[in-house]
Amino acid sequence: MTEKSLAVYVRRFFSGTLLSRISGMVRDLTMAFAFGDHPSVAAFMVAFRLSNLFRRLLGEGPFQSAFIPHFEGLRVQDPAKANFFFRKLSLLVLLLLAAITIFVEGGIAALLSWGTLSEGNREIIALTGWLFPAILFICLYGVNISLLNCYDSFFIPSIAPIVCNITWIGAAFFLRNKDPSMAMPTLANWIVIGFIGQWLLTLPLTLKYAAAGWKEWFRFHIPKEVKDLAKAFTLGAIGVGAVQINAFVDALFARYADIRGPAYLWYSIRLEQLALAIFGIACISAVVPRLSRAIKKNDSLEAQNLFSISCRRILAVMIPCTFAIAALGTAAVNLIYGRGHFTEFAIGKTTACLWAYGLGLVPTTLVILFSAIFYAQNNFRKPMLISVVTVAVNSVLNAIFVFGFQMGAISTALATSISAFANCWILYRMTGKMGWKPGISRTRIFKIGGAGCFAFICAFTVDGLMSSPMMLSPLIEGALNLPRGVAAQLMTFVIQFVAFAAGLLFYAYAFKCIDLIELLQDFVFRKKITEVE
Repeated sequence: MTEKSLAVYVRRFFSGTLLSRISGMVRDLTMAFAFGDHPSVAAFMVAFRLSNLFRRLLGEGPFQSAFIPHFEGLRVQDPAKANFFFRKLSLLVLLLLAAITIFVEGGIAALLSWGTLSEGNREIIALTGWLFPAILFICLYGVNISLLNCYDSFFIPSIAPIVCNITWIGAAFFLRNKDPSMAMPTLANWIVIGFIGQWLLTLPLTLKYAAAGWKEWFRFHIPKEVKDLAKAFTLGAIGVGAVQINAFVDALFARYADIRGPAYLWYSIRLEQLALAIFGIACISAVVPRLSRAIKKNDSLEAQNLFSISCRRILAVMIPCTFAIAALGTAAVNLIYGRGHFTEFAIGKTTACLWAYGLGLVPTTLVILFSAIFYAQNNFRKPMLISVVTVAVNSVLNAIFVFGFQMGAISTALATSISAFANCWILYRMTGKMGWKPGISRTRIFKIGGAGCFAFICAFTVDGLMSSPMMLSPLIEGALNLPRGVAAQLMTFVIQFVAFAAGLLFYAYAFKCIDLIELLQDFVFRKKITEVE
């Protein structure tokens, strides 16, 4: 596996993810336009997080981290055995999730009927009940894409969320004239339908690779390999379960600090995750199956090569992205959300949260890569313990920022980024002691940072020359004087983006920043690639 061949797989994931994230951006734009930062929208977002706790456990995160090295280990021995393992695992997940859904829905019905709840909490619990059935299909989708990634299929899995986003967009648009408190339950129902469509899109390709008749799928038998995976998964689930509970607690902190706070966090983190998913996770998702395969084969040279390539690419992409969020954040938030019921005040709060989340882009992406090494070696205990420590750090910081400094909704975003740095530093030290080398010198990292800083200065200078400077306007109390017309919003963003991109390109070539130049050659100028493994 060469750096050029890896770039091919990353581009396949990137293209699908880009389209998917664009549809997600349109979805959030529609939500902001239709409902703004209404308290019922904030309640909906808290309910969405609560209902998605199991998503991170059985649909993403530890499940995929445990599944990929386990499946690759079996496939090296016998592909038919690996596919049999997948089919039985899928059936077990289906039955488990169906039982969990029935139990949770029954508990929610009892709580709403006989519990003593405030009006706000009742709204959150009711919306959770409407949203929770989607977990079944979200997690089955996660199981499918874990298999497809092992077979180097990245485009269909990454583009599938478009189905859900289009459904969500259509529902929000048609409900835009209803009172948000009345519209949210109907919107939740349509979102469940959207997640069903997302799962169905991955099903044909999954059935192709799993290669078996229907009887083989529904013949209940739990093989030893599934039991082994369950043991490995349990430790990872504990760590990620703690993180997900913490994510829900984050939303509660934000709601305590500001009743509209969860809405600001929702809109800001969607933009932060746009950069994370399109660029950072594109590289991670493409490399993890191969990294696991190399470790299982005891090919330390290949594994180290993949790890070094990934580290260099992550830093070359995510460091400039961090500066881009700082430079273009206000213009981007205003362009995407600045219309309809989304006020200037909401734009300022959302941008401030986006800046805070953006600080954690680099460590968040590196944590995924560092953790993959432990998972490939069937070592789930250490990442689990580190996750629990990180959760504790995040909770303490939330309490300090919310109750001590009374910083409002930005407290949660800032605490999340700081705890990500703590998580990354611990994993970096541990992988270093195990002999894993990032393969990039401090001088090269400094050059990448210098390029991002220079690009920021260029964008800031251009912004200052405009009639109504807006880059740092969220720091100003009172009216922000932001453009509200689409043409003016787009022009402002494009001007700042061009200034930032030009500054980045100039610095990269003027100071021979090798990592950025290679990145541009592979993904922008699309230098011809003749070798694909």
